[in-house]
Amino acid sequence: MKFCSTKHMKKTHYFFTIALVLLQLQGFAQTRVFKDTLDGSSETVVVTANRSERKMGNVAVPVILISKKTISQTGSLRIQDILQEQTGIVIVNSALGTSLNGYPNPFGQGVQMLGLDPAYTAILLDGEPLIGRNAGILKLGRLATGNIKQVEIVKGPSSSLYGSEAMAGVINILTDQPSKENIGFQLHRASNNTWGTTLSYANRIHKTGIQFFLNRLSTDGYDLDPNIYGKTVDPYRDWNGQLKITQELSSKLQLLISLRNYDAKQDNNYQIFYQNLPAIASGYTTETDRSAFAQFKWLLSPNSKLYFRGFYDRYTNQSFVNLDKTGLRFDETSFDQSVFKPEIQYEKNRPGKSQYVAGFGSNIEMIDASRYAGKQNLATLYAFTQKEWYLLSQKLTLIAGARVDKRTDFDLHLSPRLALAYKPNGHWKFTASAGWGFKAPDFRHMYLNFYNAQIGYSLLGTATLGQELTKLQQQGLLQTGADISAYANATGLKPETSFGMHVGAKYTSGRLVAEWGLFRNNISNLIDVYALPFTRSNGLPIYSYRNVGQVFTQGAEMDLSYQLSKHVKLSGGYQFLLAKDKQVLENIDNGMLYKRDPISLQSSLVSRQDYVGLANRSKHSLNAKILYETATGFDAYFRAVYRGAFGFMDKNGNNIIDNDAEMTPGYWMLNLAASKTIGSKIRVQIGAENLLDYTNPVQLSNIPGRTYFINLNLNIIQPTKHKLP
Repeated sequence: MKFCSTKHMKKTHYFFTIALVLLQLQGFAQTRVFKDTLDGSSETVVVTANRSERKMGNVAVPVILISKKTISQTGSLRIQDILQEQTGIVIVNSALGTSLNGYPNPFGQGVQMLGLDPAYTAILLDGEPLIGRNAGILKLGRLATGNIKQVEIVKGPSSSLYGSEAMAGVINILTDQPSKENIGFQLHRASNNTWGTTLSYANRIHKTGIQFFLNRLSTDGYDLDPNIYGKTVDPYRDWNGQLKITQELSSKLQLLISLRNYDAKQDNNYQIFYQNLPAIASGYTTETDRSAFAQFKWLLSPNSKLYFRGFYDRYTNQSFVNLDKTGLRFDETSFDQSVFKPEIQYEKNRPGKSQYVAGFGSNIEMIDASRYAGKQNLATLYAFTQKEWYLLSQKLTLIAGARVDKRTDFDLHLSPRLALAYKPNGHWKFTASAGWGFKAPDFRHMYLNFYNAQIGYSLLGTATLGQELTKLQQQGLLQTGADISAYANATGLKPETSFGMHVGAKYTSGRLVAEWGLFRNNISNLIDVYALPFTRSNGLPIYSYRNVGQVFTQGAEMDLSYQLSKHVKLSGGYQFLLAKDKQVLENIDNGMLYKRDPISLQSSLVSRQDYVGLANRSKHSLNAKILYETATGFDAYFRAVYRGAFGFMDKNGNNIIDNDAEMTPGYWMLNLAASKTIGSKIRVQIGAENLLDYTNPVQLSNIPGRTYFINLNLNIIQPTKHKLP
């Protein structure tokens, strides 16, 4: 792997350091005790939209906020269940996972936002990236909900602040901060012999704060298809733990340390074909995710801050299965990824006039996996800046920002963004934003060397394609007569690029809040999987990656909220989505694309009306919610989520979705939870998820059918006040 020279990296760091020093000099004139300018604000504050604290009402880009109270009222322990109840967000399976036809899916589920695949949404925990993606999907089951303070979702290209993985947007999961003394305990019991226990402790004494969280979750899994040996989801147990410590080093300097640990073990037990005969394979998978984060926050003046951050994360996954009859090892995989991310960020606030944020850092990633060609390293240098201006008596907010990324194997990439918000009066707010995003090829696109022993196909990265094909041919594992000369010196992949726009309006009047939005995303140099024109010797395909052209997603969203009475609140949302390949549309217009009737076997031209669009996208999705609360500590929360029909796979040989046989029907998910607070320390909650008992073992194996749960929450020690010296 070729890296930037040390001399080049030093020059880059010197340049950014000098720029930041010049920006902050004006802050050293103040020497009195300082206080953050947003302290004491009663309005909800978000940090993800601008990488610094902003009041929710002043943000100029689309943001969804899920509060701790809302999370608690759902009763769910799975963050993906909470996310899928938000407008415009769909939890989807990997296409590779659904190709297993009901067998256990090792890829998990991810977040589809604005019609873009999970690989295009950055998932952050307390502002830092989560790693360990499999086929572009980050397993959300690694995150417990018990210590989540709030979830902030920013829709639209966010590469100007967050880099390569944020073409669709950002989901930032913020956890609890050290607070007044409190000890809490939760016991969770649910269907499928699911047990969860949570212990939390918080305290703040003098200048030191501590927050501790520990969660254990176990389940027997579930089986959606009795005709297939084994379970759809095998039994597992996992542990989640986090420790946060804050220390006021002085009136202007604060230290934050956060340590996190995730540890999981899942059974593997399924049927395979070994030497053309059915056989049973069993084993287990272990997963770990351990991270450390340190931050110094320096108040340079009443209105300026400087942050020094360091973040390290290591994710591992070890899996194996043995043949039950012989005990021989049938398959074994390992995955080890780590990232080190130092960063400096500067903020300057001119109350009522402008706010400014800038920073620079580096991302050093390492991966060592059995499915990759050796140990690989990637390093990225980046710098970002953004400024907001408040004009027309603060009715108009203008935002301009950009980020520069330089990865070791690519040239500099610039990602700018422009946005505005206009509030003519207390009822209306209008927003518009436009941003450019990019996504560099990741490790799997370049170095993957994967053979699915269960099904029999191969998936190879572009950097190793020629070498691996040569090996397969020498070993007699390629189709006879396969010509691999065209792949001996395959060209590398280009970064994907995007341009996205969003315009919106929000109306507030008394009990009613209504929001509307229109969006459009154009993606160029899309990296996609394709089948090589020859197969393995077993007749099964060999896949690799290539840049295939351009796609677009566009649509409209609407959210409504109405306080029907003192106790009842109604809310709902709807998204209309189109997601299509521009090359397919061009081929249709030129009369080059045909479809074949499966009964008559007659071929005919495909029309624009026939073409549904990209697979796994629903044209229509909506949600509706009813919340009932009383002053006596009782609440009930009903949610209905609909996902419209979506394309599953091509069945007539033209590689697009163009008839009903290739579609998965739409479905409803109905969820209900009811809670009652008893005294000041006890809260009991019961609920049911998927009341209609909808299941789809092949396309939607992540939905387990109807489940019931009960939660018991105890506040062992209530928060008490400590006087700070």
